[in-house]
Amino acid sequence: MAIGINYWDDPKGLIKILTNDTVYDYVEKIYVIDGRYEGRLDEPESHMDYLTDLSQIYSKLHIVNMDGSKQIAKRNKYWELAQVDQMDYMIVCDSDEYMDFDVPKLIGSLRTLDARPEKCYPVKQHMEGINVMSRPRLFKGPFTFRHLQSNKDNTISHGSLYEKNGTEIINQMYAWFKDHPKRQINSEDQSGIDGIKMWHDKTFRSRDRVIADRVYYDETPSR
Repeated sequence: MAIGINYWDDPKGLIKILTNDTVYDYVEKIYVIDGRYEGRLDEPESHMDYLTDLSQIYSKLHIVNMDGSKQIAKRNKYWELAQVDQMDYMIVCDSDEYMDFDVPKLIGSLRTLDARPEKCYPVKQHMEGINVMSRPRLFKGPFTFRHLQSNKDNTISHGSLYEKNGTEIINQMYAWFKDHPKRQINSEDQSGIDGIKMWHDKTFRSRDRVIADRVYYDETPSR
């Protein structure tokens, strides 16, 4: 199993992921796709050597610098790497998300998924202001699918992944809910793969950084 992380200037968030031993010990690769999106000009708050230093400590890190790239190129890079490395499963996240594994339960879940045809599965994520949501975060190989740029407005959607034949991957998550009914959004009893829990947490980012993120996202829909 691998983890694919879209990253820029958030070392404390990345450390939150790396220092969970149940996660780090279980996965084989952690792909960190580093760099600002195209057209973003604000300077980082942390020293850029921080990420290099982490790679000297955590040997499973595979860091790719793509500063100045489009979002679609950054996010497609971890699919490309997982395909080349022939990973069987991958969890995708950003550096303001972290996770915890119950390894025996996770192994049981993955053995169940081995027999299912879908490539996308829900993970229970604790969101700020919302107790739990089922999010498309666990993906099954082979990783032959990619995000596509919209011809209409030149944007990329987090919620769309396509095979070359046009098959949409994210929607395959909903097959899970046919035999694992989805609960109410604010319920702790959300349907998701047993053995993985995720949290969304921006507390490691300064107020200025959060504002800069929002301004850039609002002003650059084609990022």
